[in-house]
Amino acid sequence: MTTQKLSDDAHKELESKLQHLVDLAFQEGLLAAIEAARKQNDPYLLDALHDMLVDRLYDELITRHTLEELK
Repeated sequence: MTTQKLSDDAHKELESKLQHLVDLAFQEGLLAAIEAARKQNDPYLLDALHDMLVDRLYDELITRHTLEELK
C-alpha cells in the first residue's frame, strides 16, 4: 500500500477540522465529536481524529484535571 503525502493546503484543512472536532469533544462530549467526524464521510479524518485522541487528548484531559492519571 502506498501512502500519499498531503499538500500543504490539505494538511492545513485537516488540522483545522481536527481542532474543531477536539474543541467539540470538550464542549459537547466525545460522542458528539466522533459523530461529527463520521458525518464528514472521510475515513482519513476519522482515523486522524482517533490518532489525535489517543496521542494528545489523554494528556490534555490530565492537564485540565478532567481525568485522573492512570498509574
